Amino acid sequence: MDVKDAIANRLSIRRYAQASIPPDHMETLFKSLQLAASGNNNQNWEFVFVGDADLKSRLVGACANQSFVARCAYFIAGVADPSQKWHMVDITIAFTNFTLQAAELGYGTCWIGAFDENKIKDLLGVPDEKKVVICMTFGLPQGRHVARKRKAIDEFIFVERYGNRWRHDT
Repeated sequence: MDVKDAIANRLSIRRYAQASIPPDHMETLFKSLQLAASGNNNQNWEFVFVGDADLKSRLVGACANQSFVARCAYFIAGVADPSQKWHMVDITIAFTNFTLQAAELGYGTCWIGAFDENKIKDLLGVPDEKKVVICMTFGLPQGRHVARKRKAIDEFIFVERYGNRWRHDT
């Protein structure tokens, strides 16, 4: 699968099969995080991977009761030093690498933005001075997943000036 296919095939997965992830796939996924671009190459990211079933069940309540959090192979918390200017961007870039690598390997992910940071920090032992920026579920998709309709490109791409919509015939 090439990058174009990984982008096209990536979906937000909320139904996961019970399956373990081979260590070589985990190493490949970890490498995708390591190689992400970051502001000034500060690599301001740390990731807590949670595979323990009991802990994932307790994380459901910290994630707006999204029950699929308990059924993924891994729940991942993206942690950064909030004193560094680009901390939110850096985590997002790294997780984007991860989602595309996961798609190429046949796995699914779902970004989790609805969470109580203090509860996540408490459950995962994240230090007070750190920020849980975003979370994600990861695992082998179960069943068929259908992509949602996307906006037309000319609805959000402008050329030279805001409001000057892209037209593919120009």
